[in-house]
Amino acid sequence: MSLNKYKKMTSEEFKSLTEEEFNEYIKLKKEDLPRHHRKIEEITIEIVSTPEEAIEIAKKYHQEHELDGTVNVQIESLFFDEAYTFKVDLENRENDDIRPAWRVTVDLPPNPFLFEDYTIIVSDRDKAVMGMLDPNGHPVSEGNEFTDEDIEYIMSDEDLEDDEK
Repeated sequence: MSLNKYKKMTSEEFKSLTEEEFNEYIKLKKEDLPRHHRKIEEITIEIVSTPEEAIEIAKKYHQEHELDGTVNVQIESLFFDEAYTFKVDLENRENDDIRPAWRVTVDLPPNPFLFEDYTIIVSDRDKAVMGMLDPNGHPVSEGNEFTDEDIEYIMSDEDLEDDEK
């Protein structure tokens, strides 16, 4: 049994799972999660890029794009994802672009406005940076900037408690 069975379900179908089906789903999820956060000694597939190459690729990208923070060069801090989803095909999930990738952490100095760190995703096969993840693990995409209205709202003196009354 695989998780693909559950990927094609609508949210209503998912909500109507029996307790047995839901427990099966949870079991499969727990078995699948380690594939996405393997330490180097846990990798079960043949890799194309070495850990050192992944770090160098991330450092070069980090420098070229003048990003904040410092690329963590400790190999022990690397994670390997045997099935990273680079692109989702909503019309046919069988066509999702899923392949191995290195997760290279970038450490940020303490700052009240910035989070702890973020991650640079290096495709193992392509030996290239294919994206970044924010501190919460969400993909960072271009065009993710605040609008003028967002900044105006954030900088305003309005108290959220006043809005709730």
